[in-house]
Amino acid sequence: MTLELHWLMLTLHIALGFGGFVLGALALALPKFGLNSHWHRRIGRLYAGCMLGMAVLSVPLALAQHDYMLLSIGLLTLGWVAGGWVALRMALGRKHRNRHTFANLLRAHIMLMGSSYIAAWTAFLVNVQPLGSAALLFWVYVLGPSVIGSAFISRATARVGAPA
Repeated sequence: MTLELHWLMLTLHIALGFGGFVLGALALALPKFGLNSHWHRRIGRLYAGCMLGMAVLSVPLALAQHDYMLLSIGLLTLGWVAGGWVALRMALGRKHRNRHTFANLLRAHIMLMGSSYIAAWTAFLVNVQPLGSAALLFWVYVLGPSVIGSAFISRATARVGAPA
């Protein structure tokens, strides 16, 4: 990979990642159902596009640096965003036919999209290391987003209702 191509891909990767952070926060804050739910859907589509683009670009960037942890995060993010999108499409197709299947697929959407947001924050913190590069801080960067994000995912899935 040429240096120019690397910098172009890295710049686009960062721009898409920044967009994903902002759009993800908005999607999390917006109402999911009801009168203003169209904003969640629109922002969510943009979020998914940013995350897919960022994750696709992360693969050659991580391979060029031989950074297999970030490669793993990028590939997982691809799977989580795609799976979250598919789960939502399936849920909406079954919304009026089977309430339990709808709820389970909606929970899957929440868990997968939430996991993609956690992964993006993890990759960002591991790369940027805003508090320094001590070994203990590495674990804060890796585990912090997972612990915080998992609490939010648990709360959101509990609001959908009891599993079928």
